[in-house]
Amino acid sequence: MGIRFQGFSSEHPDVLTIGQLLEDLQSGLYGQAGELLTLRPGQGVSPAEWDRLQAVVNRVGVADRMLLEPVAAETLGTDEVHKRHPDNALIAALRSTGPGVYRAALRIHNDNELLLDHQTGQHVQGMVVVEAARQMFLAVTERYYVEPELRGGYYFVIESMRTSFENFLFPLAAEIEYKVLDAAVGDPTRLAFTAEIAVHQAERRCALTEVSFSAFESELIEGKEHRRAAHAVTHESRLAAGVAAGV
Repeated sequence: MGIRFQGFSSEHPDVLTIGQLLEDLQSGLYGQAGELLTLRPGQGVSPAEWDRLQAVVNRVGVADRMLLEPVAAETLGTDEVHKRHPDNALIAALRSTGPGVYRAALRIHNDNELLLDHQTGQHVQGMVVVEAARQMFLAVTERYYVEPELRGGYYFVIESMRTSFENFLFPLAAEIEYKVLDAAVGDPTRLAFTAEIAVHQAERRCALTEVSFSAFESELIEGKEHRRAAHAVTHESRLAAGVAAGV
């Protein structure tokens, strides 16, 4: 796993950061004959890093007894999860598993914005779960409910969002399941949804998010947003003028 999760790896003998594993391999630690090892990628490991690890395994001559399981597919594009930097995408391998039901892999980049200034203990912080739920409903809507020619043209508004944390989430493989509870999609100018988003790990549900949101055609909402922003600015300007006048 990535170095951000060293607090977890240091507590468990069967868990290593990818940097530590590369160092051990290159020092010859696994050079002697030993048992067959299967390596599973944890969070914070990119496909490129996993490919580099495979190259080192091959080079030091232990490929016959060190099997690397594949990393989940690349995270979704920034347009689907509405992030500018790919390191901040949290969703990979999105697919439909039934009517109104979708699943994806949770993939946390070592340099994800939510890890840069807050990572304590062994578990993944709760805001990662909340952001993954947000990205999940955006991606599902963009991919499965918006016509291809209109993708990227909607403005999403959250009406309510409530997350219950039921178990610690650790920096290991995890799955996200998205269930549509209600979908009003008859009017293409405004799509409305109610959904549940669950994060599962090690056969346990770690968190459940209940969300209601709408997706508006951008032209409809941008004008309203601008008017309300202008009202807020005017209000602040009047307050500032009052303070300056000694009111």
